[in-house]
Order: sequence, then structure tokens, then C-alpha cells
Amino acid sequence: MCPYIYIALPSYTVLAFVGGLLALLFTYFRIDKFGVLFTEYIKILVVCIIGGFLGGKMLFIMTQIPNLIMNFSVNNMLHIIIHSGIVFYGGLFGVLIALKIYIKHSQYEEPTIYRMVAPAIPLFHGFGRIGCLFAGCCYGKELSSPIDLFHTIHIDRIPTQLFEVIFEFTLIVAILIIGRKHKELDLLKIYLLSYATFRFMNEFLRGDEVRGIFLLSTSQWISVAIIAYYVVKWLIKPKTAFGNK
Repeated sequence: MCPYIYIALPSYTVLAFVGGLLALLFTYFRIDKFGVLFTEYIKILVVCIIGGFLGGKMLFIMTQIPNLIMNFSVNNMLHIIIHSGIVFYGGLFGVLIALKIYIKHSQYEEPTIYRMVAPAIPLFHGFGRIGCLFAGCCYGKELSSPIDLFHTIHIDRIPTQLFEVIFEFTLIVAILIIGRKHKELDLLKIYLLSYATFRFMNEFLRGDEVRGIFLLSTSQWISVAIIAYYVVKWLIKPKTAFGNK
């Protein structure tokens, strides 16, 4: 007899799956609005999953290169490749590269696809950060004076994951409102600049050990690169800084 089945599920994986499923459904309900066929939506979904997975893996592996050089062995290399995690920025750019390749061989233009998928990115990431909060990763620095809420919740670190969750869900609403009022704006640019700015600032509050090199974390350097890229574009063509061209 087995009256009960006990299953232990990793909170991060479950919440990331929920976020991915909601992002998938959210995008699906937008395909008619942007004139995207269901068969093309399936193609977009497949390339995004492949690009996100490969990109996230590759960036994590790149951050482990110094460790691999210092402790090189075939077993260590295989261990890093097989058991490496997934870095969000790597996954994000993997998705964007995959979409660019897809668009190049499709009937759709970049603004159409980017406007359709842009709000889904923070939707997925927001749930992923809830998973980080539950799993205890991506945590903040220790507080000099811990906080007790209602004599039940003990907070001894800066809740950087929670800050990002609030930001991500707020950004979804902002992107949707902006997209409805200003159809000429590039929502992906707005997302990337907004997130890069927030991530750069939030990283200063992080307390986990693997942060990066040369004073800033890996994510901060990527954020700086994103901001610098769009600043240069604005200086060259100020009138089209946030447009679809």
C-alpha cells in the first residue's frame, strides 16, 4: 500500500517553468494582433528555447574559463559543460540572436516580432527571480541590523531577488502601456535599456561570491555595454533613438 506519494521538486525549476509557460501563453495570445501565423509562432518558440538554452550555458561556461585554465583536465572541462548553470544575460542574447536568424529567413520584420515578444521576457524572468528567492541564490549583502516582520519573517540580507521581481512585473505593465500608446517605439530597446540600468544598480547590492572582474560583476559589464551601444546609436541618429528603425 502507498496512500501518499511524496515528491520533492526544485523551487527554482518549477517557478522558471511556470514563468516560461506564462510567457509562452502570453505571446500566443498576441499573435493575431501582430499578424503572426500559428505555425510561425511554433518556429519562434522553438528557436527561442534553443537560443536561450545555448546562450545561457555558453556565458556561464565563459565565466568558468579562468577556473578551467588553472585546473585544466578533461574531466573538469566535461563537468563544467554538463553541470554548468544558465546565466540570464547569456540566455537573453541567445534568444535575440536566434530571433534575428529566424526573422532573416521569415516574412516578418524585426519590429513586429520584437514588439510581440518584448513583454514576455520580463514575465519569464520575474518568475525566475521568485525561484531565486525560494532557492536562496542570487542573494544580497548581509544587513548590519536584521529585520523581523510580524515576528515571523526574518530578513538578514538585502532582498535583491525581490527587488528584481517587483521591477520585472512593473516593467511588463510599463511596456504594455507604452506599446499601446506609441506604436512607433521599439519596445525591445526600452526593455533592454531599462533592465540594463536596473541590473547595473542592483548588482551593487548582491552578496553572492561569484561577481566578476575589474571592480564590476559580469552582469554589470554587460549592462554597461548595452547602455553604451544605445547611447552611441542615439548620438549618431538622435531622432530614431527609440524608433523601430
